[in-house]
Formats: sequence, C-alpha cells, structure tokens
Amino acid sequence: MYSENSVLIKAIDLNKIYNDKRVKVEALKNVSLTIHKGEFIAILGPSGSGKTTLLNCLAAIDYPTTGEIFFKGIPFQNLKEEERTAFRAKNMGFVFQFFNLVPVLTVLENVELPLLILGNKNKGAKEKAYEVLKKLRLESKADRFPYELSGGEQQRVAIARAIIHSPEVIWADEPTGNLDSETGEKIIDLLEQIREENGTTLVIVTHDLNIAKKADRILFIRDGVLKEHFEVG
Repeated sequence: MYSENSVLIKAIDLNKIYNDKRVKVEALKNVSLTIHKGEFIAILGPSGSGKTTLLNCLAAIDYPTTGEIFFKGIPFQNLKEEERTAFRAKNMGFVFQFFNLVPVLTVLENVELPLLILGNKNKGAKEKAYEVLKKLRLESKADRFPYELSGGEQQRVAIARAIIHSPEVIWADEPTGNLDSETGEKIIDLLEQIREENGTTLVIVTHDLNIAKKADRILFIRDGVLKEHFEVG
C-alpha cells in the first residue's frame, strides 16, 4: 500500500476534446487517477481508446481541455509553456515506439542530449553517457549511428537517453510495438530492472496484456473512459 506522501502524479477529472469542423471527439472523459513514486503502471486499451492522449496529458506534452494535473503537488495547468518544457527535461524520461533517435548524431551524442539540454558541460555529459551505455552493454556502439543498429539496439539507446538524467518517471508509449516479441520482452525486462534499481516510476502504454500483467497496476481505458483500476496479482 502507498501513503499520501508517496504520491507523484495526481490527475483530477481530465477531459480532452478535439474539435474538427464536422466531428467532435472526446478522447478523455472525466479521468481521475493517482500514480505513486516507484510504481509500475500499465495503461492498457485498444487502438484509439485514449491511451496515448492520457499519457501525453500526464506528461505535460499536451493540455487537457478541462481538469487538473499535479506533479509532486505542482499544478501543470499553472505553468507557462517554457516552464513545462524545462520541467519535463529535468524530471521525465521518454521512450517511444519508433525510438526517435537523431539520425545524424552518434549513439553517444544521442544519449548525452538530455544533459546538454539541462546545461551540463560537454565533457561531463559524454562521460556519463558512456557510463550509461556501458551499463546497458552498448559501449561498443557508442560511435555508431542509429541506422547501423538493430531495432532492439536502437530502443536500448532510447532507454539510455531516457534515464541518463535520473528522471523521476519514465513514460513509455508502446515501447515494444516496433520490435519482435523476444526483443520486446527484453526491453520490458530492462525497463523493470532500471525501475527496481533506481526507484523510478514507470508508466507504459500498451495494447499487450502480457506486458500489462508485469505492472503493479493496470489502468484499462476504452473510448476515453477509465474502465478498470486494479492491482495485478
């Protein structure tokens, strides 16, 4: 059981509406939830259910139409855009389905990017990036470019980039969606290991029940409505 002091993220009555000229889409409908420090959450649901929209709102990438989101008590809705960007850079790491590595940068340069954005000196950033690559057994790929790597290797580089600045939470949006099942399982195991070693909160969006079953809790969403909210086991 978690205490009130362990709350990392709290969302209250989130609604997200997309207005087209002809169609009104309610992507989120009165969604409320709490995520605790160190917790592993899986957001499960079919395509078009609102999974990614929910993640984007919780991670301050997108704005809910109405509702409130608090990160360690800080109200996202009161932050200016540049403040939100700086907050994400400092406190969050992101892993996406299509890796999102910068193709013209080497593996080492991709991994050190978050530190450079935060203002770390180049020498220190490179040293830390190499250490993270070594931990993920990727040091031999440090001078390679993304196109020279397999899909699994690219996703491990993306994970290295996501954790280099010791974020409070890692958001992973379908991190295995572009990988074969064996490689995908290794990626999930790696994210679990990082979470256990560092006490990082891990939130994974997936349509794969086998991945969701590894989480502490599953949030099931359908048609923008949070249907289930239960502990695994």
